[in-house]
Amino acid sequence: MVGDDDEFLFKEEGPELPTAVDVSAASVRPWLILIVDDDPEVHAMTRLVMKKFAYRNRPVQFLSAYSAEEALGILRNDPGIAMVLLDVVMETDDAGLRLVPRIRDELGNSQVRIILRTGQPGQAPEDDVIHGYDINDYKAKTELTAQKLGTATVAALRSYEHITELMRSRQGMERIIDASSNLFTLRAIDRFADAVLRELARVLDVAPDGLVCVPRGSARADAQILAAQGRHADSVGLPLGHSVDPALAAKVMEVLRARQHHFDDNDAILWLRTADGRDAAACLHVGRSLDGLERKLAEVMGAKIAIGFDNLHLYDQVKRSHKAAVIALAGLAEYKDPDGGGDHGLRLSRLVTEIAFALRQQEGWDRIIDDEFLEQITMGAMLYDIGMVGVPDSVIRKENILDADERHQMEMHCERGAAILEKASRLVEGSNYLSFGAAIARAHHERWDGSGYPHGLSGTDIPPAARIIAVADVYDALTHRRSWREAVPLADALKSIEEGAGTLFDPSVVAAFFQVRQARGRTR
Repeated sequence: MVGDDDEFLFKEEGPELPTAVDVSAASVRPWLILIVDDDPEVHAMTRLVMKKFAYRNRPVQFLSAYSAEEALGILRNDPGIAMVLLDVVMETDDAGLRLVPRIRDELGNSQVRIILRTGQPGQAPEDDVIHGYDINDYKAKTELTAQKLGTATVAALRSYEHITELMRSRQGMERIIDASSNLFTLRAIDRFADAVLRELARVLDVAPDGLVCVPRGSARADAQILAAQGRHADSVGLPLGHSVDPALAAKVMEVLRARQHHFDDNDAILWLRTADGRDAAACLHVGRSLDGLERKLAEVMGAKIAIGFDNLHLYDQVKRSHKAAVIALAGLAEYKDPDGGGDHGLRLSRLVTEIAFALRQQEGWDRIIDDEFLEQITMGAMLYDIGMVGVPDSVIRKENILDADERHQMEMHCERGAAILEKASRLVEGSNYLSFGAAIARAHHERWDGSGYPHGLSGTDIPPAARIIAVADVYDALTHRRSWREAVPLADALKSIEEGAGTLFDPSVVAAFFQVRQARGRTR
């Protein structure tokens, strides 16, 4: 039986509690309310009078705890509880009061709404409790009628809804900021597109299952898959129409044609608008209908992704411009050397990059050769002989042995080239392909045993990129015609490289060179 203090707890007063006409607890997610009271009758009566209650077309589901410790365990394991009806006097006279700071501080739960109710208000004066504890309402059981309980519950759930919406919005924006930071550090389109799926899934708190694609051809009749994860993981690089379910392909193509987002019960498909009209679409299989906040977060994330695509395009254009300038400079150096074949710099750049890739698999080199190293050596390798512009034509084209003065002029091209590139590199902050190229230009004639020039460096004192260039440069020079000789037979050139390991060349670079030769599988 309910005690004397609780006899007015659910006295009828006024109209019925708010209800929803067509609410099905089986199909609509209920509000979770935790009853914390040591009297089982209080639990039973609360359920009885609130059985028709609904707020925003969602019913309530009650959980029960009969002590403060039991309540703490339930709250710890189910953070989705919206409201707590908390008795003050249970296992101790102030068990309910002591539970409040544990919920707020120990569990870090600031969003759950706590309504304190007591049958002995004298033991916990209202003014002291309201000011001293982080609760949201205080009711004496003698005044808490069925109608007042309903009113208090509506107010608490409305407050909980607003707080959780704000928290979700803040968390979503924090995820977007983190995701944007992660995306904007990527410079390769395939890695960027792959990261788009991961970061979009993180923002929406779902598994990364989906794809990113761009239209194909001027007619935009199909799209190419740039990145895919989950069920589409094997579809990267393939046409959308031949790789996924026709219904999904149709939805994605409609997004690209209509240029607007699409959300349904299974998929979120974002139209990624870019500044130059090179639109893209990101499809994520969310498996449910997104609510309004989630859609808004997805749209904001989509705008960030689109900016990332624009930045990638601009970055690619800058890279192309730099490469064009490098090729022009390399061509200037080759103009002084009629035996270079006209594409010596490009040949060398390709070979050097392949050797660096092979070296990257070796222990020790894997800490030296990262993505930035590969990018810079590809460009810097084309500039390694820029200092040849200062060598007189009479020295470059001389067919006989150079005298001491002529040899000095030839050897000066290393320092001269480094000085040219270092001066230009000072216009750019940090390490760049010009400063990288300067180190190559200065040291590409140094030899592993210290017999090279201009400074007689040896072993690992020679910059890694210069050690790679040394092998590639000698190989290219041997296998192409010079003014004073024909090209050396391939077998002889390879033998020279092999015999130079440990004296002229870094043995590990020579090993990587032969690994590249084997991978190429060609005779020339």
